[in-house]
Amino acid sequence: MSLIGVLSRDTLPGESTPALAGIGHAAHRTGNGLLLCADLDFVDTRDVALAGCVLLDRTADDRDLTCLIDHDIPFVSIGRRDSALRQIPYVDVDHAAGVRDLVSRTAAFGHRQIVYIGLPSGTTSVERLHEFRAAASAFGVTGLHAPAVWLDQLLRIGVTAVIAEHSDDAAALVRAARRRNLAVPGDLSVLALDLSEQDLLGLTGLRVPRWETGRRAVHLLARLPQKRSQVLLACEFVEGTTLAAPTPAPHSR
Repeated sequence: MSLIGVLSRDTLPGESTPALAGIGHAAHRTGNGLLLCADLDFVDTRDVALAGCVLLDRTADDRDLTCLIDHDIPFVSIGRRDSALRQIPYVDVDHAAGVRDLVSRTAAFGHRQIVYIGLPSGTTSVERLHEFRAAASAFGVTGLHAPAVWLDQLLRIGVTAVIAEHSDDAAALVRAARRRNLAVPGDLSVLALDLSEQDLLGLTGLRVPRWETGRRAVHLLARLPQKRSQVLLACEFVEGTTLAAPTPAPHSR
């Protein structure tokens, strides 16, 4: 049985967990075993021979890449990665296209002022916020950014739609609005960029294909080298129940 190494130094369960499950599924289907490791020191020994390696998170550095290259071990990154050493094969999620799609759908319902809620804390967060601003401009709506959920401030400035980076923030906003007897959607539409599998509110938004990134990384690894070695996966749009046209203000009915 061949072994596929999975390099990860992330000690906390989180976004990488579904990807790891996808890697395990694909490895099993292709008759490979998995070796989860936090370093590559063992590759200098003859005890373990890797057929390839998946870089599960962004903790790998150029020293790790040099080790893999020197030992002629093919590798694929989950997530885009820049390196001066060589072009890095990767499987990533097209977050920018997902954000653009949500802004387009929200604008099409007649929302003219949309607030993005989220605190940029990494490459993906920065990419999402940048695309939100670009999409708001492209679709002719006012795009505002707030780092946290503040329902009173949103209502005060007449916001009718919110796109939250995280589903927990979206769910908190829906619950707060309904406690105030506001209609969601109607008085306020709420969307999430990263829906939880445990969503109980029927949120409208995107589901990030993290499990699929792991599966596709193993399949890409098996086909290296090839010309198309960088793959972007689309987010899944989930219609949900929290996006609709804004209810006209009383004086305009």
